[in-house]
Amino acid sequence: MFWRLLEPIFAPFRAIRNKVVGVQNIKGNIKVDIQRVKNLADQGKNAAGQVQNFNQQAGQAMQQPGVPGAPGAPGAPPPPNANPPIREQGVWIFKKKFCSQCEQQLDKTWDACPYCAQIAAQVAAAPAKVQAMKTQAFVMDATGGPSGVQLLGWLVPLQGAQRGELFTLSPVTTIGTDPKSTIVLNDKFMSSKHAEIKAENGLWILRDSGSTNGTYVNNRRIDRHELVDNDFVKFGSALIKFKSL
Repeated sequence: MFWRLLEPIFAPFRAIRNKVVGVQNIKGNIKVDIQRVKNLADQGKNAAGQVQNFNQQAGQAMQQPGVPGAPGAPGAPPPPNANPPIREQGVWIFKKKFCSQCEQQLDKTWDACPYCAQIAAQVAAAPAKVQAMKTQAFVMDATGGPSGVQLLGWLVPLQGAQRGELFTLSPVTTIGTDPKSTIVLNDKFMSSKHAEIKAENGLWILRDSGSTNGTYVNNRRIDRHELVDNDFVKFGSALIKFKSL
């Protein structure tokens, strides 16, 4: 009874305190978002550097035998191992698999690194540029010509019957249940044309295609998002991991 009588007195102070706390929370969220943008920019720069290094090695591998820097010639970089050793880290249910060459974390069901296998196959078939373009995104410069930068990206389902499969991204990749989609995912909560991933200016850009249940990245609903390595993407109820080199 006593506290009820005092409630009208303390109510204005309580309202002011709630507003102050709310403003502080908003400021904190803004700081987190700003830091995330900075981290994304740094990761993008690092990824671009890795891709350029790979392109240099691939370009040398395309040269004819006998030319300095060609495969088998002195000073030539060794070709990537198509089946590098797999190392395990942790124990019991916490055990994880990693590739000893590219250092990517692998699905528990994989006994070999599919990323290195694809890269090695592309380097071996480097002269066949038409074949290479099926699994690589060539970034275009301001004039519309190829800039020489290649993007390598994959989607790896983490749940369901397609868990552990490796879907290679093309310059424009459509995702949905429509059989005509580039990547068809079996999920009843997905739309027929759910989302699109496109290579733009050295980045993988994910866009929702007006899906019913939305597209989420790291538990946040998005319309457009610049993907970075190890992002968790959700199409409907399908949880996917984005990987890139």
